[in-house]
Amino acid sequence: MSLPLYPSGAFSEGVGFLLIFLLGILFGFFLERAGFGSARKLTDIFYFRDWAVLRVMFTAIVVAMLGLLYLAGIGWLEMEGVSIPATILGAQIAGGLLLGIGFVMGGYCPGTSAVAAASGKLDAVVYLAGLLVGTGLFGAGFDLLLPLYEWGAMGVVTLPQWLGASPGLVGAVIVLVALAAFLATEYQPGGLRPAWNVVTPKRAGVAILASLAFALAVGYAMRANSTVVAAEAAPAATEAAPAVTQLQPASSPAASSPQATAPAPARALPAGAKRFKRASSCS
Repeated sequence: MSLPLYPSGAFSEGVGFLLIFLLGILFGFFLERAGFGSARKLTDIFYFRDWAVLRVMFTAIVVAMLGLLYLAGIGWLEMEGVSIPATILGAQIAGGLLLGIGFVMGGYCPGTSAVAAASGKLDAVVYLAGLLVGTGLFGAGFDLLLPLYEWGAMGVVTLPQWLGASPGLVGAVIVLVALAAFLATEYQPGGLRPAWNVVTPKRAGVAILASLAFALAVGYAMRANSTVVAAEAAPAATEAAPAVTQLQPASSPAASSPQATAPAPARALPAGAKRFKRASSCS
């Protein structure tokens, strides 16, 4: 059975919603435990006092990206079942700016505001109310915003496709950028914090991530080269095929057998499986 589980028909839609509900509770719990239910902690990154937001977000990006790329590389993940949002430059640039301004002014993003509201924080409840009002206004004025919403529509485009580079190489670069950011936030006058002077889990984590990034780039490069070699060998095999068939007698059972020329049957999907439109590997 390949991943993702739901598109492959591993469980029903009802079970899927139940799993989403349970995973959402766990997600909110860990956000609260990380301190992301506090507007003060979240906004401290804008004053260069606390880098927790940068570290947590980069960790989430790197873990998800490495999981997708490695599982897809070894054939355990079908990328057709992974939903990749379309790129719409106008809407996403405007939405990103509004989200950033709201983050600085209110101290929350939509997810952390829900966590803080569940913790009983009044400012988060007000923030959520504003989010609902803004959503309603967007729906009411959508016709006016439609030109902006359609400007720069590029369809489903991943970063490797846009750069014309290997997904493994792009993933490795993102890992190295994340490691550089982690180290930069640990820097203090005179060098890294004293905890880095000995062998610690932090140093071990850096070494592991650097190794994974290197293996990712090399593995995808080898896979791309093997694909090119196979593509070049295919025409040669096709050209040689007629010469072989001429040596075969016309009355040969292999030549006259209907099974020899019958096309291979298409692979049947499991019961309840769902087809997704083809997408490319993402990072």
